[in-house]
Amino acid sequence: MSQPSYDTSGQFPTAPLPPTPGKRPFHKRPVVWAVAAALVVGVGIGNAGGETEEASSSAAAASSSSAPSPADGTPIPAPVTVTVTETPAPVTSSAPPPATATAPVVDFAMPDLVGLDLQTAQNTIQADGVFLSRSHDLLGMRNQVLDSNWVVCTQNIPVGQQVTGDAEGLIDLGVVQREESCP
Repeated sequence: MSQPSYDTSGQFPTAPLPPTPGKRPFHKRPVVWAVAAALVVGVGIGNAGGETEEASSSAAAASSSSAPSPADGTPIPAPVTVTVTETPAPVTSSAPPPATATAPVVDFAMPDLVGLDLQTAQNTIQADGVFLSRSHDLLGMRNQVLDSNWVVCTQNIPVGQQVTGDAEGLIDLGVVQREESCP
């Protein structure tokens, strides 16, 4: 085996690089067709389970009535369809009217939340039946991601004021991060 020849710079000669393959059109990529096939199969499976009992029994009756008679010439009797009718139960007037989806109505005295961490303040408000409260950063526009790292400095409803009715989203707490002081 012979030593490769060196050029004047002392480097090995390099072979030319192969040309870069051109991008194939989107519709000629195998991944596109695999995703499309999976989608079609998924839709087909989803639609196959949506057949009702009535539709499946009528399809079975149609397939059995159109089937040819046996080879020995004996006729197959037609399927007998039995319809069962049920009389609806009488409606009593003592049933309560259907419940409407309304917000819960609360009635409590606003607790003192200043000095508590935001998570504890929210738990206190939720114990009184208000599950949606707001909070805002008093020193900027930061989001309160980990509520236990924020301390309540202000509240928009004074301590002891009666909160009644639908109070969802009406309680607003001014907060700062735990290591900061209230303004």
